[in-house]
Parts: sequence; C-alpha cells; structure tokens
Amino acid sequence: MEIKQGGYGVLDTDFWVERITRKGFTIAVLTISGRGRITMEDDTEMIIGPGEAFITGPDGQGHREETAGPEPFEHIWMMLSPSSPILPYPDFDYKILKIGQTALLRELIRMIINEDLSGNGKDEAALDQAEHLFVHLARRLLLPASGYIASRSQGARLTDLWNKVSQHLENVWTVDELCSIMNCSRSHLTRLCREYYKQSPGEKVRAMKMEYAKILLSSSAASVHEIAESVGFSSSSLFSSSFSAYEGISPREYRKLSQEK
Repeated sequence: MEIKQGGYGVLDTDFWVERITRKGFTIAVLTISGRGRITMEDDTEMIIGPGEAFITGPDGQGHREETAGPEPFEHIWMMLSPSSPILPYPDFDYKILKIGQTALLRELIRMIINEDLSGNGKDEAALDQAEHLFVHLARRLLLPASGYIASRSQGARLTDLWNKVSQHLENVWTVDELCSIMNCSRSHLTRLCREYYKQSPGEKVRAMKMEYAKILLSSSAASVHEIAESVGFSSSSLFSSSFSAYEGISPREYRKLSQEK
C-alpha cells in the first residue's frame, strides 16, 4: 500500500496536531497556502510555507503541527509505510523540501474527497484516475528526499561500515561515530542493526571485538593485556569482565580450553 492514510487539512489558529515518536511510518506534510509551525521534541522549531513539504521518518522524533500566523494553514498530509515507493524509508530524522504543483495536488485531493463522499452516484473511474495521478505526482515531488536509496542498498552500506570497524577494532567506536560513517541518525542505525543482526549497534561492535579476541586467545601468544589493547580496552580487568559476560568464562579459561582441544 502506497499511502496508509492521508487527507486535506486547513488549520486555523485554535487547532493543532501532535505526532508521536517512533511512529512506524513516514509523515509528509505538503503546504498549499498559509504557513505551518513544526515543533520537534528537541524544541527545534521550523516554519513551512507554500511550496514546502515537511518529512519525518518512522524512527523520527515526535512533533507538533500548528498554524503560524493569521492565515489558515492549508496542507495535504500523508502517512506512508516504510516500504512505500512514494518515499522509501528516509535516512534522516526530519527534512524540509521545496516542492511545486501544489495547486494541482489540492484539486486532485479535493476531487478524490468529493467523489468518495458522493455516495452511490460517485464516478469510480474518475476516482481511480484521480488517485493514480495524485500518487504519481506525490512520488515525483518527494523523490529528492529518498534519492540516496538508488545509489546503494542498506546492506552494502552496512557491510562497508563493519569492514571499517573490523580494520580498527582497537578504537572505542561510539554509536555517534558509526552514525557519522553511515550518515544517518542513531534511531535509523539502531533499526537497521536490529533488522539485520538482532543487535544494537553497540552490541554488534562488542561482538566483533569479542570474536576477534577469541581468535587471538586461541591462536596467538599475546598476553591478555595485549589482546585487551588490540580490541580497544584500557585495562585487562575491563576486558576480562566484558569477555566473561559475553562468553561465560574468563579470557584465561577460554585460552586454556582452546589449547586443550
């Protein structure tokens, strides 16, 4: 399904809408006339006017929409599933886009609403054509928000990320550093890691460090302290504690067992 829900709205100064965080779907608000104020959970405030669209992803912050100024805020809103071809899963928290042809969008949505409310006499063929044209136009207008998807798949980008991490396991690797390499938000990277690996980003890095440490313990003469440093731990005790929590036995016990096999 391309559009889960959608509609045409005209908000006066006494009306507002709030959207929750981690919605599970993309929100697109396309301004036709007037001006809207968008206030994010982190208190970031944006004003959108005619010919602008506000986009926020399934894992984006919650926000509040309201009229900014004396003129009513006329807009079209859409709820899109992450798999919608109109706007594939956006790799950002929120964004403002410049769009055009808002007058045509307004006429199409009004036609769809009027035909749908006309009862038994509604023209199914006209309604079907209007809906297809609306979806086509919406997809074309919002395409800049998802252009990154055409270049590389998420899986390929994740593979590049973990290859870089594996080459420098001596680094601490904060989640912010991982997000910077992926050029995405923390919530988006977390969702991808849960989807692909059933782990958080931090858990994924820890597993890579521990698996490499197991290789060193079983196949090298390096001391526990040297191995700890090679996987980014400042002390042997911290490394031993983390290794024991991961593997169930201490590094020395693991080395002893591996040598006995």
